[in-house]
Amino acid sequence: MINQTTIIIALVLILIIYIWNRIYFWKKRVQIETEEAEEIVTNSFKSMRERIEKQVEMLDNTPGLTQEEKEIRDRIQEALDSSEKAISKEIKDIKKEIK
Repeated sequence: MINQTTIIIALVLILIIYIWNRIYFWKKRVQIETEEAEEIVTNSFKSMRERIEKQVEMLDNTPGLTQEEKEIRDRIQEALDSSEKAISKEIKDIKKEIK
């Protein structure tokens, strides 16, 4: 005959397995989404960088570029670099957390 202790132990084991399963699949889902986000960020920044570099080349070849225009060009490049670096760092931090 099954006593109450056996039933409680079985229920606790089932609950532990259920919770472990939920955590495992949640972690996998977050990992997949993080990798997708990283790929999108990488491709987006690559595309932006190419477009901005074309614009910068066009500006560089324009005679009479003022100092202010050169500074604007440099600030845009710096903003792009720092944004890419910050977002990439955050994605790496997320990856560390889910491993």
